[in-house]
This record gives sequence, structure tokens and C-alpha cells, in this order.
Amino acid sequence: MAFSLVMHQKVKAGLEEYEVLDGKAVKYKVKKKLLAAGADFDIFDAMGNKIGLVDQKVMNMVKTFDLTLYGQNCGTVKKKFPALTKDMNYDLKGWKLDGDALGMNFKFTDAAKTVYATVKKKLVAFGDTYEITFANAEDELLVVALTVVLDEAFHSKRS
Repeated sequence: MAFSLVMHQKVKAGLEEYEVLDGKAVKYKVKKKLLAAGADFDIFDAMGNKIGLVDQKVMNMVKTFDLTLYGQNCGTVKKKFPALTKDMNYDLKGWKLDGDALGMNFKFTDAAKTVYATVKKKLVAFGDTYEITFANAEDELLVVALTVVLDEAFHSKRS
């Protein structure tokens, strides 16, 4: 059985914010921290409880993001070299985030090439919009956090 969500960037003056929808219902909200040194995002559930953090490390030449979900360190995502590749590695699960040449379609796979999730960027949308599909319900919040990383790494004006 596959699960799906849509992550849509809300365009507001100077603020980066996303809504993650399950059908028409808002399941998560993601907000960029205003005074952070890097691209740091807080993730909230539908009730407004902070349940996650995407923390970009700025001291590193490689784009590196630490993930915290439900108060637990959930590993690090690093962009691969060379700079033109659209691939990243997620250490905790040993996943590779493989992107196409334009960074529009991604697959999250392991060493055996098992696909755990896909992320597709919609071409015609006001603000960045992603269709997220994943195989395991327990990976839902992780896949949302990884989609935030992909957007920041490949589609941000700061990239």
C-alpha cells in the first residue's frame, strides 16, 4: 500500500512556510526560522505542536542538514559531489536521494535499489509544490523532512 501527501509552499513576504496536505486536510506545517544562521525549519503537527527540525549546517562546504523528529536525532543528509549532481545521502537509514538532472523528480532508495519514497515537483504551481509518495506509514514525517531538505538544497534562491 502506498501513502501520499502534497507539500505546498505558502508564498508570503519574506517568509518561507509550507503546508503538508493529506487530501484537503493540513497534516503538517513547516516554517523557516527567521534568525537562524542556515536554513533551519521547524515542523509542526496539525495541532501546532513542534515535532521536528531541519537544521542546515553552514560551516561545511558540503550542504549538510541534521534532522530531529519527535525530539530524537534522526541523522544527517549530505549533498553529494560534484556540485551539479542532484543526489544526496541520508545516513541513518542508508538511503540515497536520487534526483533527475533538473531536480524535479526524486527517489529514496537503499543500496539494493528498493524504493521507499518518491517526490515529484509540480511544474505549474504558485510556490514550490511536491507530490510525495511513500511505502511505509512510519516514514511519513521523515519523508516530509527530507522533502524540505530537497527543496532547500535544489530549489531555494540561496542554493
